[in-house]
Amino acid sequence: MQVRTCTILAGAVLAFLLALGGLAYGESAKGQLNINTATIEELQLLPGIGPATAQNILNYREINGPFTSVEDIIKVKGVGDRKLEQLRRYLKTDGKTDFEPREAPSPEESL
Repeated sequence: MQVRTCTILAGAVLAFLLALGGLAYGESAKGQLNINTATIEELQLLPGIGPATAQNILNYREINGPFTSVEDIIKVKGVGDRKLEQLRRYLKTDGKTDFEPREAPSPEESL
């Protein structure tokens, strides 16, 4: 019974932290990025996507062709269900990219 309670509590804490991180990023980020046309630099503007995962997305696209749905991104090494949920609102597979990432804080805000 204790293990189950700890598991539930840990899951709740994780969900809270992910939501908090998403809110912090999502407050000023707008629009969506077309994952079928995005450059490596554009992909790295997404929350949680670094150089290696961005390159994996490009490699997957080159080998397999365009993504047919946003959910297909979980087929990319380094992207799982959790990352998909973090990114879903910022991704699309057609149309023009209109993604505007979160602005970096000004030097005054960093103090």
